[in-house]
Amino acid sequence: MKALSIQEYIDLRDESRERFGVTLHLHDHCTSQYLSSDGPAFEDRYISYLLDYLDSKNLSATISNDRTGVLILPRRN
Repeated sequence: MKALSIQEYIDLRDESRERFGVTLHLHDHCTSQYLSSDGPAFEDRYISYLLDYLDSKNLSATISNDRTGVLILPRRN
């Protein structure tokens, strides 16, 4: 499965913390990856950044209803 590499996650985690004050945690499963935050709901500007980042990696993302998590899946071509 195409997913975020550990280095891509580290880069995303660091950028998220520095630019947006968001703390991310990676949860890796056999068929997907999930990012969660222990902070408040993601702001629209951060969601836009995150979706653009994942899109650049050819990954699709679904934001949780409470806006504190992101399900990451490979994009089907």
